[in-house]
Amino acid sequence: MSRQKQSSKRKRLSSAGFTMIEVMVSIGILTVGLLGVAMLLGTTIASGTRARYMNMANVLASEKLDNLTKWPSSGTACAQSDPNICAGGSLTGPATCASTDIYCDQITVNEASGTNYETQTQKVPDPANPGNFKDQTTTIVHTNTGCIDTPANCGVPNPAAGGSTFTRRWLITTDPTIKSAGATATVTGLRRITVVVTLNSKAGPPVSFQMSMVRP
Repeated sequence: MSRQKQSSKRKRLSSAGFTMIEVMVSIGILTVGLLGVAMLLGTTIASGTRARYMNMANVLASEKLDNLTKWPSSGTACAQSDPNICAGGSLTGPATCASTDIYCDQITVNEASGTNYETQTQKVPDPANPGNFKDQTTTIVHTNTGCIDTPANCGVPNPAAGGSTFTRRWLITTDPTIKSAGATATVTGLRRITVVVTLNSKAGPPVSFQMSMVRP
């Protein structure tokens, strides 16, 4: 009789389901697991976004460096401190180009379906005030049909407000010091052009990409 009572008691306990403590423990374990997955997804998304911004910065640095190397190495323009030719500039500064910083421009990138916009604000000589510079803003669009021109010429609307604004700064130095085969030498008659592109992104740490070239 005693054995029958114990057997009946075990059957009642097994059919009673989980206890409250077991349920709370299970919920705790599940919550920790979900939090870990959420953190992993957040890190992955942030890393992917930053990698995309780094790629943009790489392209913008290459474009600027290519443009600067096409200018002549000397001329009367240096008497006017032409930022495309003359030695000067700095690779550090505020997030926004100062009104007197002619070795700095800003590019706002807007991405739309099949269309990418680059709006550049740069300093150009002011004909009305010789020796001074003024801001000039130009928008170039890249469409998936291969058109690279102004929005009007490509038949697309102007970019929407917003976008990611990159700051480009460049430094031009003459007679640079070059290291080769373990030796260091100063080369007279050459220029080193260094471009740095930065972005203060909300997706993670600030983005910074630097590129340089030595040319006559």
